[in-house]
Amino acid sequence: MAASMSFSATSNVAVSLQNAILKPIPQRCKEIEEIIRSSSPKDFRTLLPSLVENIFGFGGDTGWNLDVISKTHFHHDFDAIRQFLGPEGPLLTLIYNLQTDPYLTYEFPFKCLPAPTRHQIEEKSLPMFYVNKIQLQSTGQPTLALTAFEYYLFHFAYALVNPLWQEKGPHWNNLNETAYPALLEDYMQYFLPLKKMTLPKFPQSHFPNHSPRGHQHNSKTRGSTGKTPSWPRTRMGLLKASLISAQKPHSQNSPVSEKAEAEIWWSETLVQVLAEFWLNQNSLDMDKSSMNNSSLMHTSRYGEPSKADTFFSLFDHFVPSNNHVRLCRMFIKHIHHFVNSAGLEVISPYQTQETTPLNEFKRSLIPQHLQKKIYAFLQHSFAKWPLDFSFRLIMETWLTYIQPWRYTNISPTVKAGRDQEVKEVVADSWFPFIRDNLLFYSTLFQQFLNRTAKLDLTSIYNANMVYRVSKVFNLSNLSDLLQEVERMLCSSSLRQSPGTLGGSYLSKEFRSQELSVVLNVQIVDLERPGFTYTNMFGPVTVKEVKQLLNQIAAAKAAVTIVKPVQSVKKSGWASFLDFSSLFKDASFGDLSESESKKLLQYLEQAVTNICNTFNLSPPLEPIPPSPKSVHSSIYPELEDPDDISLYDNDMLSPSTPDCVRTDEGLKLTPLGRYQLMNGLKKFDIGLQCDPDLQPIRSFENAALIRILHRVSSFINTNVQLAFLSQLLFNLQYYNIWS
Repeated sequence: MAASMSFSATSNVAVSLQNAILKPIPQRCKEIEEIIRSSSPKDFRTLLPSLVENIFGFGGDTGWNLDVISKTHFHHDFDAIRQFLGPEGPLLTLIYNLQTDPYLTYEFPFKCLPAPTRHQIEEKSLPMFYVNKIQLQSTGQPTLALTAFEYYLFHFAYALVNPLWQEKGPHWNNLNETAYPALLEDYMQYFLPLKKMTLPKFPQSHFPNHSPRGHQHNSKTRGSTGKTPSWPRTRMGLLKASLISAQKPHSQNSPVSEKAEAEIWWSETLVQVLAEFWLNQNSLDMDKSSMNNSSLMHTSRYGEPSKADTFFSLFDHFVPSNNHVRLCRMFIKHIHHFVNSAGLEVISPYQTQETTPLNEFKRSLIPQHLQKKIYAFLQHSFAKWPLDFSFRLIMETWLTYIQPWRYTNISPTVKAGRDQEVKEVVADSWFPFIRDNLLFYSTLFQQFLNRTAKLDLTSIYNANMVYRVSKVFNLSNLSDLLQEVERMLCSSSLRQSPGTLGGSYLSKEFRSQELSVVLNVQIVDLERPGFTYTNMFGPVTVKEVKQLLNQIAAAKAAVTIVKPVQSVKKSGWASFLDFSSLFKDASFGDLSESESKKLLQYLEQAVTNICNTFNLSPPLEPIPPSPKSVHSSIYPELEDPDDISLYDNDMLSPSTPDCVRTDEGLKLTPLGRYQLMNGLKKFDIGLQCDPDLQPIRSFENAALIRILHRVSSFINTNVQLAFLSQLLFNLQYYNIWS
């Protein structure tokens, strides 16, 4: 009798929920909130998956369009969603209550996991995060059994990498104005607070990572046999993880430790899920051939392969969208702020004497959960991102991670004016962070040099990227700290420093051999097998830096000899019918005089920064900047002494690309082709005919021109006849009187 009543109540809630979902978003959120308040959490045990999938879109459904709803255009929808899905909203309050049931789990499709994770699980190498979460179905396929809170976060994080969102690709101009990024900000502020020394309190819940599931009678496990495979755990940072765990002030089984871990579990789960779906889509140590042979195609619960399967089967590499990269940078910035908000007993965020469990969590957050995934994300993006200006998103994410000292103050800092730029100094207290993230500075900088060699630095956007990177690496004391880390790596020499440095955030005390071992272990842990470290200040990198300086000098010379092309001003009817300004080419080569000066300023400052960082002398520039010298610096192997440049010939305009006279006419030189392709110069196109009879151009109104031509022709013809008649009359009159 009781079971029948429970089923009837669940059916009524399901019908009410289905009717509410069909309403507009403000009314929908209000009605669902009333249903949640008037119902028992037990009624939503079986309804939660359908509701969550309907919100974020799954199985071909677009969901509530959280990536489209903006505060500017859909103000009421934006506010309703932010209140309903907020960390203290009705839905997450329901999820917190469902989390208290230790036997309640929900299935998440295995095919939606990142490709590296699927590969590890198929190879029987279970990541630590998935311990006690993987179960085998009756068909032998693995599936995930998640708690209510984990299930919600998995769908929230997966929505960003869902192929449906990737295909729509709305451009988020302001992250705070769109529903999905606004929810991310709310979650990070709540679960990773910056101004609070304690985490939010939650009901006593079941935490799968701390106590294994002893029972498998599951109220929501679709098609699961309840079998948990005994797969081995993977290593977690090798020596680095063991050093972190060795610092814990409480024993693993103490009541204080259990209580602290229970409080931290919510925040740790949020960080792990976001890092798993957003930063772990590509792995450096994953074999490509095994990836192609792995079973990426699985039958979905709808009976056919999903778009996600098709997406991953067609592409070996996942390329993030621009919005994806923006949120990753937003996530990293908040993590830096969170880590740097450690308590007063901490000398610096990465050096502690006696620390609380919360500060210990902050201290170990980056090396234990994020470092390897962020490195793989940046490494893959540096190698696979298109050679265009959109790479600046990746570059800014990289620069955000390697500058944690910029995020030590929660309140916004006051920036100096352009003429009052303050020279930033990297304090010695950041030496442990730089040491433990050496590859982010050295290896990624070397990859940036490789990308820059393929770019056109006469583009103001590319020149700005080079300037931004050079400015960061020219920060005072940064190059000294990097060189000291490399000396420590090569010679195992211990850093002699004042006592304020203390120990690193990995351990309190290190001997010189242990420091060298930790550095080598970190390199092995981050990079793929067979990786050979290249010294950042060694001869190989310095040679590439010198090539970059020569490339900048050639770009400066090419920009210097270019004079702005003066457009021909039209007057009268010609100016009225001229629509060329509406179709002006906005390519990178069409630079105004102010943009050209800004471009030269970027290039000159980049040369200064790079020379200061690597203690090099500026390259010699051609004086005067003649076209022939630029031609030799860019194409030395194509230099032909018999070619006579026409720059000194008055027959051609200064805006004409460099060319030589041959028997077949004018022929572009390699420098001329370079100028023409990059929009630095162009030929003056003109017609040697009656201006009234010029062909109709594509930006002109053809019908109007034809009508006006006929009117003018009619007028001209009649005026001409009248003029001739008057002329003959005057001649006859003159003859009579003469």
